[in-house]
Amino acid sequence: MQDFLKMYYHMDCHLHSTGYFYIEKQLYYLSYIPDPHEFLNRYHYYRYLMHQCGVQGYDIVKNIYQELLTQNYVLLLYHKEPLSIERYIQQTMMVYPFPKMKVQQIKEQWICKIDQAREKAKDYAYSFKHDQDILSLIYYYCGLAENSINILNYLLQIDNQATLPVSLSLSQPGFQYIYELINPCSYIFSTRMRHLACLMKSQMLTFSQLQQLLESHYFDVYEIIYFYARMLYPSHFFHCLLCGNLDKKMTSFFYQQMKQEREMYYQIFHILSFYVTLPKISWINR
Repeated sequence: MQDFLKMYYHMDCHLHSTGYFYIEKQLYYLSYIPDPHEFLNRYHYYRYLMHQCGVQGYDIVKNIYQELLTQNYVLLLYHKEPLSIERYIQQTMMVYPFPKMKVQQIKEQWICKIDQAREKAKDYAYSFKHDQDILSLIYYYCGLAENSINILNYLLQIDNQATLPVSLSLSQPGFQYIYELINPCSYIFSTRMRHLACLMKSQMLTFSQLQQLLESHYFDVYEIIYFYARMLYPSHFFHCLLCGNLDKKMTSFFYQQMKQEREMYYQIFHILSFYVTLPKISWINR
């Protein structure tokens, strides 16, 4: 990719595997974009979000032909500025005027991911170099995901046509720096409750702040029940597993998170039960 940057952007640099690199103390990010039209549409709303947060965030760097994208790649320039996390969280609770997402469709997507994870488990089990730790993690998180499916079933029993409002959402939790948090490539169009779950799992949001959000914003019953299911659903683990990123370091990370996650599920249940009736899960509700 170094030759790519030289040819189309006249940049001579060392590109890290993460896609981030520095030139003259300015941070850039290069990423492949599968659907340029969808990305540019999302970037339009991202610009509005950053404006509401009082920061610039990332700008798209045009290539030498003054084009925004080059062979489905986008180059972004980060503007380092102080970001109010509280203001950011408030602004990311905005709902956009898009068709709502069907809970049934979300359920089908989750089931598909569980099936794919189980196929991966078979591959590991039949491998001569299979890792028992990874196998145990897959079985554990597939079981956790089954609990999240049961909660969606509970929601669909209330209304089998239930839908959820759409917003900009982080695609996955697990970021460490502000420049990762506000990278436009980290966002998708999804539910604001998915975004809230990513913030909770990344420890960007405390239980007290979650309670304040629930009291200061209007979330309907469907959103709150879905949020509980979303908190249980192990999207980050499945993403790492299915993308081939589940190395020994990530395996150790997920094992270390287990006890903390279980306490978080209990606390979330306790908070949300004040607003809606939730199905109990024996190993969470003690």
